[in-house]
Amino acid sequence: MAYSYGFMVEVLYQDLSNQDANYYYIGIPRSWQGGKDNEVTVIVHDVCVIVPQTIAGATGELLVLRLLEAMMEAKVINAGDIQKAIEHIL
Repeated sequence: MAYSYGFMVEVLYQDLSNQDANYYYIGIPRSWQGGKDNEVTVIVHDVCVIVPQTIAGATGELLVLRLLEAMMEAKVINAGDIQKAIEHIL
């Protein structure tokens, strides 16, 4: 099931039954503009982030802002959460 928020964010709810012994496989929509790169960097921790190569070399500020923007648009976090996190970091 997918939900689209504006132009930039698409929320996909997937089960992780598509897997092998080592990996889960998740679907990324072919309409994702980062897919044009044919190469991505996948960062897996508590959160999985997939970064297209076209912005992989950008400043960290761009990556963080785009991630936060997407998470807010998808209603995963709100602006108050971001403010509290920044206060803890600083």
